Amino acid sequence: MLTILYPILLFSPLIFQFTYGTKAIYKNTSMSFGKISLITFVSQIVISIALYSLSLYNFSKYFDEHPDQLRCGTPLAGILISILFLIALLTALILVQFIIIIWKKNRTKSSIA
Repeated sequence: MLTILYPILLFSPLIFQFTYGTKAIYKNTSMSFGKISLITFVSQIVISIALYSLSLYNFSKYFDEHPDQLRCGTPLAGILISILFLIALLTALILVQFIIIIWKKNRTKSSIA
């Protein structure tokens, strides 16, 4: 159960930003683009810290139950790198959506003038 929960929780802010950020671009939502971006960025960081702490706890619990196993921290490093990659991906998505908003505003200004 927890193995499927990790990716769902990690990707949920990215999916939220993509869907509601697109809705904010086309003015179909009551929240502004800035609020949506702030919510997704903060939730990505909070979820990442919580999942990393949970993974660290699970690894520690496993090694406490199996003391003769070889201890390796590579899975935790992989989780940390994937978390940093997802934060960078979320930031890139926010920047692309923000550029689209600026482009739409400039296009409407030039069509009015």
